[in-house]
Amino acid sequence: MPILHHLNHSRSQRILWLFTELGLDYDVQAHFRDANTGLAPNSLKAVFDLGRSPVVALDDEAHTILGESGAIVEYFAQTNPQAQLTVKPIEPLFSQYLYWLHFAEGTMMPPLIANLVLGKAKAKKKPFLVKAIADKVIDAILNAYYAPNNEQNIAHVETHLAQQAHIGSDFFVGDRLTAVDFMMLFPLEAMVASKPGSMPTHIVAYVNRMQQRPAYQQAIREGGEYNFGPKNAA
Repeated sequence: MPILHHLNHSRSQRILWLFTELGLDYDVQAHFRDANTGLAPNSLKAVFDLGRSPVVALDDEAHTILGESGAIVEYFAQTNPQAQLTVKPIEPLFSQYLYWLHFAEGTMMPPLIANLVLGKAKAKKKPFLVKAIADKVIDAILNAYYAPNNEQNIAHVETHLAQQAHIGSDFFVGDRLTAVDFMMLFPLEAMVASKPGSMPTHIVAYVNRMQQRPAYQQAIREGGEYNFGPKNAA
């Protein structure tokens, strides 16, 4: 069976949810972030030289190590065709499926991560004179690029989800759960969790729907600490 090397508060929660939705037999090896730095532990480097999660040891003859949550989602979506998590090239929504599948990490995550990292840098204690200069530089970077891009991305997603709601779909592409939902939920729920009450209505509704799925709830219970999940999941 595949082995997921799971890191708390990370993208590997996607893979737990995916495996649960697929009904796979799998094993989980838990790794925990450093309480002070928030960084992944060295134990992950023994599995994958980049020391990042998610990482899956595939159930094949070579016990292949596969990283990148997008690659893992695509691999298991395509190797479990009975679940119908992919959109085939002959289907009308194939281009939309591909776009949103890669939008999650290619467009949505970079400014989100930058805002998070620069926000932590701004909050870090510094000598008074250094803080004044550093904070101005950080604000200038955020205001010139990352914050506007993040806002545009949010508006772009909200418009799409509003269109999906208009046609009566609960999902990101078409009228069924696809690999896109596993990819897009992570950045959206991270934003909803970090800015409760300030996110657009269709994004919030989408996050709530996905988090209410039985497989998602089961994955939360199995994965343990996860800052971005529903607060009532236990």
